[in-house]
Amino acid sequence: MNQKTVEIVAVTSRRQLKDFVELPFRIYAGDPNWVPPLRMEVRWMLDSRKNPFWLHAQRDLFLCKRGSRTVGRIASIADPLHNATHREKTVFFGFFECENDPEAARALLAAVETSARRLLPDCDRLRGPLNPSMNDEVGALVPEVSVPGPPMIMMTYNPAYYIELFAAAGFQKEKDVVAIQAPVTADPLKRLTRITEKVRRREPTLVTRMIDMQRFPEELKVVKHIYNTAWEKNWGFVPMTSEEIDAMASKLKDVINPDYVWFAELEGKPAAFLLGVPDFNQVLLKMKGSLLPFGWLTFLRERKKVDHVRVMAFGVVPEFRRRGLDAVLYCESLGRGVKNGLKSMEFSWMLEDNLAILRDLEVLGGSVYRTYRLFSRQVPFNRD
Repeated sequence: MNQKTVEIVAVTSRRQLKDFVELPFRIYAGDPNWVPPLRMEVRWMLDSRKNPFWLHAQRDLFLCKRGSRTVGRIASIADPLHNATHREKTVFFGFFECENDPEAARALLAAVETSARRLLPDCDRLRGPLNPSMNDEVGALVPEVSVPGPPMIMMTYNPAYYIELFAAAGFQKEKDVVAIQAPVTADPLKRLTRITEKVRRREPTLVTRMIDMQRFPEELKVVKHIYNTAWEKNWGFVPMTSEEIDAMASKLKDVINPDYVWFAELEGKPAAFLLGVPDFNQVLLKMKGSLLPFGWLTFLRERKKVDHVRVMAFGVVPEFRRRGLDAVLYCESLGRGVKNGLKSMEFSWMLEDNLAILRDLEVLGGSVYRTYRLFSRQVPFNRD
């Protein structure tokens, strides 16, 4: 262990922000399972002038130094929209990266607690990691109960020792979310096809369709309605603002494959929505975090080789639940996946206690294969 004293430094300059963005590239150097993010994307996520999340949230960024060496980073995040929605007084931490240095981790998390008193004076709980919200990257991977390998697009990855760092700093598990992997084969498709045929006979007004990319703005209006209606009662869910959904759609538009984006209408009303996104982490692995000088060429060359899809949104409007629409949309998407030669679909993330959905996916051959944990501790934290 380096004996130099740890120092917490607030990020206030462009040079410090660059240090914040670059740190993971050193921590994960040589790790074949880490997917280097696009640096420009990380900067966009943190930019309070560009990312619409910061229109209703605030953040402080910190580095942890030992002498001249940066050993860790963290963000303190206060979202009044979350607290109003759930009647909480919570401040989040996110973008956590740290060497295997318990003292540095404690100092970073203590900096979040200090920041919380400024961002939300009556804060009574810290929770994380989120990058930066429940609508983005959620939780810390729990490697001991997860299948090894690179994460899917917009899912997290971290060394096993992060779990120990959080525990040593007084944080405890608050909630696990899980990823379910399902093989793309003919057998589950046959079972789903039989279910779908029964649902269509029972629901004569049911209409399903792929997204029409030529009418993208109109389709986005339907997504906004279904997304914020279908998930409004979920633990931790905060409705995305119109600007946030626009920004997310703008980022995903170039990687969307219409074969995996489906709508259902029932009784003439928007009823359900499934968003599957090709796992472009398979491409990012080869781009080394940058589009330049040859990242674009890599993207164009490798994008057709992607053979996994992450189903990242899958919701049914409450009034139309328990009528089989989820099975129908999964059948439509799975059928295209079989035709296109996909190897697997990942459903992520799901709440660990959403037993109904977990059971349904297990019946279709899916299984929980990765677990991500949200930690929390009370404020003020009793260190005795």
